Amino acid sequence: MTSGSPLHAIIMAGGVGSRFWPFSRTHHPKQFLDILDTGKTLIQMTYERLLAFVPEDRIWVVSHKDYADLVAQQLPRLLPSQRLLEPERRNTAPCVALAAKHLEAVDPNALALIVPADHLIADTGNYAAEMQAAAGYVEQHPECLLTFGIRARRPDTGYGYIRYDAASGHSGFHPVMRFVEKPDLPTAMGYIASGEYLWNSGMFLWRNQTMLRQIALHAPGISAAFSGFVPSGDLSSIYPLCDSISIDHAIMEKADNVVVRPVDFGWSDLGTWASLYEILDKDVAGNATNGGTVELAETNDCLVFNRSNALLALQSVSNLIVVSTPDAVLVCDRSQEQKIKQLVAAIAKSRSNESL
Repeated sequence: MTSGSPLHAIIMAGGVGSRFWPFSRTHHPKQFLDILDTGKTLIQMTYERLLAFVPEDRIWVVSHKDYADLVAQQLPRLLPSQRLLEPERRNTAPCVALAAKHLEAVDPNALALIVPADHLIADTGNYAAEMQAAAGYVEQHPECLLTFGIRARRPDTGYGYIRYDAASGHSGFHPVMRFVEKPDLPTAMGYIASGEYLWNSGMFLWRNQTMLRQIALHAPGISAAFSGFVPSGDLSSIYPLCDSISIDHAIMEKADNVVVRPVDFGWSDLGTWASLYEILDKDVAGNATNGGTVELAETNDCLVFNRSNALLALQSVSNLIVVSTPDAVLVCDRSQEQKIKQLVAAIAKSRSNESL
């Protein structure tokens, strides 16, 4: 990255984290929680990682208006003008469009690094080095859209994948052949065996003007909705006009100028209880525990997460996720944890419980 590079970082922090229920709740989702008992929430850790290579006045947070106070409380160095608040949730494409239109107004030459608020990065030094190398590449190739692919450690069915051309490209940046959805286990095993696939990290870097052109080309409805945008303006008439669609589906899967940087800096998206299980220390029986008092007997390969005052005792069970909070308990087979999101939706529909 050249000196004075116009790199800005956009933290996406508007999700509800329903797959981390019952610890993550609609009114206080996982990005604002200290899941690992480190004394810092996930969004605070993300912000501090970025400060190593992005000036604090170039870090922006896009979140839901309901989380305005949480963002202000947890990131007090962030100016009110750096908090971009969505009036409703329309997935990540409108989120990226909002950030892009804002950057267009404040810095026409901006490079935009897009990162979710809820990722965990173990090797922050390598992370900073990779982000700076990527920014340098985009400066030299301003028409590309760059994504970061994680070198897959196992055939995980909870992540999307990126197929890339390892034989082409240069300096560790390669053409993307296609994006693929979360696979079943046999398909994921085939991906790993082929050596042609990376985990889709959901992190991106591009020249802001390039993304605005791609939005106009591939998501004209969203582009038209933001045509009258002004910074700090009213978004309530813009968002209902936007499709609820991810940036992957709206742009990345359609664009012909996407490149990937394979990286390995101890990444986890902490999107599910299974991803937390993978990074926690385990006992000899494969059990991972976090939080309050837990007793295990003849039990193996379980995740037990206790944020209540209750004693959790497990006897002769295997492969479970057990989560206890002051007002709810979740018990789920680890192999079925992808269904937690549907379970929460069903509970919300049947109980109309605002605490969800």
